Amino acid sequence: MPLMLILSCAAFVSAFSIRMIDPLVPAIARDFSIPIETAALLASAFTFPYALSQPILGPLGDAAGKERIIKICLGVLTLALVVATLASQLEFLFLARMIAGIAGGGIIPIAFAIIGDRFEMQERQVALSRMIMASQISILMGSLGGGFVAANYGWRWMFGVPAVFVLVVLLLALRNLKSPPGEIRQPLSIARTRASYLEALKSPYAAICLIGVFIGGCTMFGLTPFIAGRLERLQMGGLRESGMIIGAMSIGGIIFTLLVRQLLARLGRVGLVRLGGAILSTALILYAFATNWQQQALLFGFIGMGFFMMHNCLQALGVELAPKARASGISLMAFVFFLGQAAGPVVYSFAFSASGQRAPIVAAGVIFALLSLWVSIRLSRLDRLPNAPQA
Repeated sequence: MPLMLILSCAAFVSAFSIRMIDPLVPAIARDFSIPIETAALLASAFTFPYALSQPILGPLGDAAGKERIIKICLGVLTLALVVATLASQLEFLFLARMIAGIAGGGIIPIAFAIIGDRFEMQERQVALSRMIMASQISILMGSLGGGFVAANYGWRWMFGVPAVFVLVVLLLALRNLKSPPGEIRQPLSIARTRASYLEALKSPYAAICLIGVFIGGCTMFGLTPFIAGRLERLQMGGLRESGMIIGAMSIGGIIFTLLVRQLLARLGRVGLVRLGGAILSTALILYAFATNWQQQALLFGFIGMGFFMMHNCLQALGVELAPKARASGISLMAFVFFLGQAAGPVVYSFAFSASGQRAPIVAAGVIFALLSLWVSIRLSRLDRLPNAPQA
C-alpha cells in the first residue's frame, strides 16, 4: 500500500476529529443547557492537549519510530471517540476531547516529519499539499455532515461513526505502515530533546514559521467555533448552514492543493504568501459584513484558499527546522500552531462580547494582511542566503 495513501488516510481521520466540533456547538449547548461560549471551548479542550503533547510526541517519534507513534495514537483516538459518543455528562465529553487531542497530536505532525524524511525539498511542498487535501476533504465531510446529522439524528453520531473509520485506518496502518530499513533513530534523552529544539529555534526560518502559525491558528481557527452561533444570533441560519460555511473553507483549501504546483512555478513561495494574504484578508473583512449565509459560504471558500496558500509555505519550511530530528522540529511548529488554535476561541469569546459581531473579524483581516506582508518580506531576504531551502 503506497506510503502517501496510508499517511493521507491517517490525516483524514485525525483532521475530522480536530474540527468536527465546530458545527455541533449549538446542539451540544442545548443538550447540556450551557451557553454557546462554553460549548465552543470543546474546541480548545482538543487543541490545548494537542499542542501541549507536541514537545513529548516529537522526540518519542524520533526515538521509538514515527510509524509506531502514529499507530499508537490512532488506537487511543479510537477509544476517545467512543467515550465521547457515550458521554452522559459534560465533564466526560471534555475529558474525551482532551484525550483525543493528545492522540491527534501524534498523527498529522509525525506524518509531516515522515514526508520530510522521504521526499526531497523539490517535491515536499506538493506532497504536503496532498496531506492537506486529505485533511480538508475530511473537514469538508465533517462540516457538511456534522450540521445535517446533528440537526436530524443528534450530535453523538458525529463521534461514533468516525470511531469506526479511525479503527479501520489503524488496522491498515498496522499492516502496511513500516519504518524504512536502516532507519537511524535518535536515543530519547532530555539533553538530546533539548538539543533538537534548540536546533529548530536557531533556524533562520524559525521566527516566520512559529509566529506565522501561531497567529494563523489563533486568528483563523479561533473563529470557526463561533460561526454557527453567530448565524443563529444574526438570524441567517442554523446548523446546516454553518456546516456549509465551514465546509466551503475546506473546498478553498482543496482547490489550492490542486493548483499548488502551477502556483509555485509561476509565483514562487514568496509570491504565494503575498497572494494568499491578500485573498484571505479581503475575504475576512467582507465576511464580517455579509448579509446572508450564501455570501458567507462563498467568502469562506476564498478564506480557505488564501489561508492554505500561506500555511503550506510555512509547513514546507517547518520540516527543515531540525533536519536531523524532523519529528521534534515539526512537533515544535505544531505545538505553537495548536496553542494558537486553543487560545483563539478564548480571544474571540472576549472580543465578541466586548466589540460585537463585526469588529473582531475585521481586525482578523487586518492582522492577516500585516502578517503576510511581514512573512513575505522576511522570507524574500532569507531565501537569498547561501544554502537556503528552495521550493
